[in-house]
Amino acid sequence: MLLKPPDAPKRGLGFVLNWDARRSFVKNQRVNIWGVNTGIVFGKKRNQITVGYYWLNFNSYQKLIDFRRTNSKLVNLDSYTKTDLYFFSLMYWKNFIETRRWRVSMPVEVGIGATKNQGTELLTEIQIWKRKDFFLPVQSGLYAKWKATRWVGLSIQGGYRYALISQNIQQNYDGFYYSFGAELQPELFRDVYRWLFKGKKTEATISTQP
Repeated sequence: MLLKPPDAPKRGLGFVLNWDARRSFVKNQRVNIWGVNTGIVFGKKRNQITVGYYWLNFNSYQKLIDFRRTNSKLVNLDSYTKTDLYFFSLMYWKNFIETRRWRVSMPVEVGIGATKNQGTELLTEIQIWKRKDFFLPVQSGLYAKWKATRWVGLSIQGGYRYALISQNIQQNYDGFYYSFGAELQPELFRDVYRWLFKGKKTEATISTQP
């Protein structure tokens, strides 16, 4: 049985936090790119502006290694632990459809990233623009979500990533990306919050009675 759909969108500002796991293709191999972004949601159609952090770790990058017997002796795993990729991204979600049941939008992103070297300090990683090896990815695609219930939705997205600038980066990270899965609706957290604090208020009222 479906729960009551979410209320109609509001016009005020809101806060959003997204876990964004994608599958992508690099050098004709499928890899996983993990990420998280946060920002504001605004307007009647609930457009979003977010900033995010994404990374391609060693376990994913192993898929790019050719393990054929003829090349097995040439593979140096120590060198590949230095090729983890990460990038920061600024994203704008333009919603074309925002109803109680559906959301269809076009996310547009621009970022800056580099390869993650062993022993690199956190401050050095953040100041990518000071490094000699970096790239500027731009991404765009389509996103659709069916709000199955008030608390859960099903989504799918796909797009293309292009390195606008690539300096001293050996690997070409241009390629398609996609994701699909279930999402928790903001109404779930709002309902839990209201339930928790409503319960506390009720207890306080009872305890103050003579």
